Amino acid sequence: MFNVQSIKLKVQSIKFFTSVHLYICTLAAFTVFSLFTFSSCDKEERLYGRWRLQDVYMNGDTLNDSLQYNVIKNSIYTFFYANSFTVTTFVNGIVTTSSDGFYHFINNSTINMRYTITYQPYDITATIKKLNQKELKLEYDDKGNHYLLILYTY
Repeated sequence: MFNVQSIKLKVQSIKFFTSVHLYICTLAAFTVFSLFTFSSCDKEERLYGRWRLQDVYMNGDTLNDSLQYNVIKNSIYTFFYANSFTVTTFVNGIVTTSSDGFYHFINNSTINMRYTITYQPYDITATIKKLNQKELKLEYDDKGNHYLLILYTY
């Protein structure tokens, strides 16, 4: 009925498919682990570089350039290693101010930024709503107003 050779062949096939299945499962688990680990760890690296302030919303309304709220669209935020950054503002294409500041991540989705523009100090703790290689969205509350800043890589 059964010969020993066919049983050995079936056992070898089962061992082969079991080892292939184990390899695929191990590879899938490593891939999922890597995606979660590296996508959360490199948030600071994704922040490094130059960002241009494109849109500003205050309490849901578009806020145009306003010295009162110190919002100048097209300002350039340059984030460096060692938790420092520079804010450079322009009016009619001419640099009006350039200020250095410091930042640190409070947790994976919250950043604190401290800087001074025209003798006005700022200490902003913002929620990072989006951060990828091209877009940065920050939300924060200040003096009873809710702000949404949208920046794009520059």
